[in-house]
Amino acid sequence: MDKELFLFYNVENFFPPNDSQNPFLYNWDDYKYELKIKKISHVFRLVKDDLGQSPALIGLAEIGDLRVLKDLTKKHSPLQGYEIIYQKSDDSRGLSVALLLNPDKCILQSFRFLKFPLDDNSEFDSRDVLQAEVIVSNQKLQVFVLHLPSKRNLDIKKNLRNHILKKLRSMILELNEKGEKIIIMGDFNENPNQKMIQEICKDNADNTIVKNPFEVLFNDNTFSTFHGKKGVLFDQILISEIDKISHKALIYSNAKLCNKSRKNSQYPWRTYSGSRYMGGFSDHFPVVLILDYSQQ
Repeated sequence: MDKELFLFYNVENFFPPNDSQNPFLYNWDDYKYELKIKKISHVFRLVKDDLGQSPALIGLAEIGDLRVLKDLTKKHSPLQGYEIIYQKSDDSRGLSVALLLNPDKCILQSFRFLKFPLDDNSEFDSRDVLQAEVIVSNQKLQVFVLHLPSKRNLDIKKNLRNHILKKLRSMILELNEKGEKIIIMGDFNENPNQKMIQEICKDNADNTIVKNPFEVLFNDNTFSTFHGKKGVLFDQILISEIDKISHKALIYSNAKLCNKSRKNSQYPWRTYSGSRYMGGFSDHFPVVLILDYSQQ
């Protein structure tokens, strides 16, 4: 196949029923959970219909439990058979990242979960960063999936977010020196024009080591989610230069994933607005990177 899809999706507080860490536990039940499983599964049917194939790699954020991933990949799901990489993190909100691998397209070599506390004595109150070594279309890739600390509470965790990015940059530099090819996908809680995001793309001599194709989309006012009425593009996929492979970024904003209000139709149709149940998919759109191998 000449193309492969890499997809990242923040699926918004996706807990199973009766999970005490769910902030909406009082307003969440089996029916709403099963409806969300169907809705998120349907996203991947739409992706296949619209883009012509299923993703090779799927990074997910805001997963509350392994059960969610098992239910998403169960029999008759469009994700049936995908390999699950997940570990519950020490995040105070009970949320973690995960990676799903298409067994027809990927070979998993290894994986680990990384913590970057600010100091040796501090508790790591954030999501782990997942690192996996994966072979896709005969190309070995070092894949990172992350969900960096949010801007909640007047951005109290900004220092931790920047700290994680600095640690991650050191790893990227080391891997690049070894000739490794790198994919970084996630919710960075920063836009592509933010200094720390741009610094992770460069080595110490200011040479580009990973590209951020989502920066062009952001400059064109294309967004993956909204904070209030302000559009942001926190969801991004960064990639090393790979010989004879071109790539294209897109925000997957199929009309079925959009708010049903004509006034707010550019917004994602979210599960909750504050504490009010909205019955939608997520407060984020999926983001996709299309790799084109046809030049090889």
